Amino acid sequence: MLNARNVATVLAVLFLGLSFAALPGVDAEPAQTAAGDLIYVPVMVTDNKNVPVATLKETDFQVLEDNKEQKVAYFSAAGEPMTLGIILGLSARGPVTSPGQRDRTTVDILNSVENIRAAGNSPQVQQIPLDADSMFSDVAKAMDYLSKQPSPRKALVVVSDGLISSGMQPSNAPLPKALIESSKTSSFPVHFLTVVPSLPAPSFQEGTNYSTGYYLQQISEFSGGEVLTGQIDNDLGRVSSGLRDRLKNQYVLGYKSPNAAKDGKWRKITVKVNPAAGKFKLITKDRYFVPKG
Repeated sequence: MLNARNVATVLAVLFLGLSFAALPGVDAEPAQTAAGDLIYVPVMVTDNKNVPVATLKETDFQVLEDNKEQKVAYFSAAGEPMTLGIILGLSARGPVTSPGQRDRTTVDILNSVENIRAAGNSPQVQQIPLDADSMFSDVAKAMDYLSKQPSPRKALVVVSDGLISSGMQPSNAPLPKALIESSKTSSFPVHFLTVVPSLPAPSFQEGTNYSTGYYLQQISEFSGGEVLTGQIDNDLGRVSSGLRDRLKNQYVLGYKSPNAAKDGKWRKITVKVNPAAGKFKLITKDRYFVPKG
């Protein structure tokens, strides 16, 4: 468990190093479609109290592509092992201003990461050194690593304040173009948890100090992940625990698309639950992108 005694060390270096495969820079090649060319659709199901529902069966689900029902060729039930990657990256512009900072803010952020970590099978966590500008290259490496893992039950979670490193001018902030394109074809979601000292949450805009958050938000939305905000020393623990529980109880549906056209277009995905099973809220990937061939 992370605690105040190891805060200084954790903020200075990687406290658990991810053995991600080497990837040359941010502009890496987009991840390829998963084995067998199946389209994998992660589905989180909650009841009217936002409690994850873990009792559904394959026959309870219906998946449609461009409004046409598809045959489910792969099904993973809630509660099965999850391959999880976690990245923690903070800027000294944000709530943690120095590597040796020891306060409730730092502990709350580290505890939120520990909460999320419980969703996977003892996943390792990569912490980017405070104020480093390697966020997008590290996310690219993580996505490349996860894309090579055989189980379709996988996800990447990025915990960040969304700020560019201090001293960097917004006009010089990196544009992770290839990484954004890669997220469109990712077979797994990238979730982005923004940690903020106060509300309202920041407005992520390109060309500002929040450019990192702007691009992480795009990557998350394109990949089918959640974009969440947690207020430090307030609801960050609840938000991170909620994400943990949804990840642990996530379903995965897989189907083979009947549309083989390499047309550089999005395909719409709709997932439904049989009304006889109950009325639930679904958090799922609603589209996927097919690059031009």
